[in-house]
Amino acid sequence: MKIQKILISITFLVATIFMIICWAVPFDDINKMPENIVVNSQNNDPNLGGLVNTVYNEDSNTVDFMLLNTIKLRTVNAIETKQVYIGGDTLGFEYQGDGVLVVSNKGLGVENTELEVGDIIKSVNNVEVNSIRDLRQVLDDKDSVKSGVLLKIVRNDAVIEKEIKPSFDALTQKYKLGIWAKDGLNGVGTLTYIDPTSGRYGALGHPIVEPSTRIILDVESGTVQKCVVLGVKKAGRGSPGEIKAVLSRGDSAVGSVDKNCESGIFGTLNLEKIDTSNRTLVDLGGRLSAHPGKAFIYSAIDGKNIRPYEIEIIKTNYQGSGSQKNLVFRVTDKRLLSSTGGIVQGMSGSPIVQDSKLIGAVTHVFVNDPTKGFGIYIDNMINN
Repeated sequence: MKIQKILISITFLVATIFMIICWAVPFDDINKMPENIVVNSQNNDPNLGGLVNTVYNEDSNTVDFMLLNTIKLRTVNAIETKQVYIGGDTLGFEYQGDGVLVVSNKGLGVENTELEVGDIIKSVNNVEVNSIRDLRQVLDDKDSVKSGVLLKIVRNDAVIEKEIKPSFDALTQKYKLGIWAKDGLNGVGTLTYIDPTSGRYGALGHPIVEPSTRIILDVESGTVQKCVVLGVKKAGRGSPGEIKAVLSRGDSAVGSVDKNCESGIFGTLNLEKIDTSNRTLVDLGGRLSAHPGKAFIYSAIDGKNIRPYEIEIIKTNYQGSGSQKNLVFRVTDKRLLSSTGGIVQGMSGSPIVQDSKLIGAVTHVFVNDPTKGFGIYIDNMINN
């Protein structure tokens, strides 16, 4: 009987310890970590709890999450630790898409039921098309298209083929697919960082999408342009604000665009055309360095002067690489609140710096409270 009581006590003690560990160790947070994270000498994040620490393996360039410094919970890849220039510039991004995006399947007074809104036409009769002009040139070859055309399209991330008979427009004497389409996208946003050696940059923290379809069009080629800021529409509850800006197309491009994806716009800047003399070099931080508390966002809301504005990080999360809402912050800087009312359109990409490290970028605003916003971790941007 005595032995039985001892066993019950031991079982209860083990169960209690197990429950405490489960409560104290953020297993779910660790599982949400992406495959690649920024690591540096100060990446022992108190949000992981005192029972978990990180161990960097130099030989394999990986990071182990260790329970009680003994049990390995997970291993991820380490992103190269380096310094980058802080962004903050308001820039314009425009690019030619890799394919032609169908934004409406109603044209010429009829509905083209073979094509769907959001389809991306990649080729016609095995001829690659990257623009509406390319598409038009293929369709203008009347003899080869009058009996029908073979389209290669991307639909819901799957590549399929469709045979379609074009409609003949008697007025223009041309064959048409009966659709409305776009072959490129553009937008205004904020530069997040610049690699001082290669000129590689990241911006926006979220993709540029086609407004009516919300489709992300892959990049064929594109340019970065400086912007002229005309003014700021102040934000209010339920009323999003905006940095009103136009692209300086009279000036030569200051860089290229080669990627538009969930974590932002990426490409290469011409360091001879972007002044770096007064920019600050900072270490990369990332999700393991981020914590609730004081931080700064950098932005040029007047289009000229990049200034730091104080914020308070309210919450840090550990979503994987696809998330644009890794952290939540509140604007506390009276200057920014007075000028913009908080976060406004055009500030997406504004770098977030905490403890002298670049940890992420602004992505979205709370519609009903523009003093609050979301941010993406720099881990999700830096390898693009």
